[in-house]
Amino acid sequence: MVFFGRIFFMLALSVFAVLSLSQSAFAEIFKCEVEGKLVMQDMPCPDGVEQSSVDVVIKNDHHKVDPHAYDESQFSDWENALIKAGKVEVGMSVEALEQSWGWAIKINRSAYGPEQWVFRDGMYGQRYAYVRDGKVVNWQD
Repeated sequence: MVFFGRIFFMLALSVFAVLSLSQSAFAEIFKCEVEGKLVMQDMPCPDGVEQSSVDVVIKNDHHKVDPHAYDESQFSDWENALIKAGKVEVGMSVEALEQSWGWAIKINRSAYGPEQWVFRDGMYGQRYAYVRDGKVVNWQD
């Protein structure tokens, strides 16, 4: 009995995977005439009301674009060398910082000092970049 349960689970998981890869979503819309007005809704019409259904297909033609995709032409040769080495230096732009170390998990702000950008370093470690006016002014790893 356990064997058949596992087979059913794997079959259900496979069907779910195939359906979630689809780029189209399907929805059934109900067309009702209530008190002389046309009403379109996502649930069946009330009893005694004339109903017809409309199949709606919502297609997602938009491709995901990473706004932080690396484009060497956006950076100086100096910043490109640092990005490729995974390093950070004073004077580096925040855009280059993100390309080099990834996205900050937290940004701490204070009234007078620079922002402290906190980054993951391995599984449990953290490293820090200090940013003022869009430029790295200090770092710590």
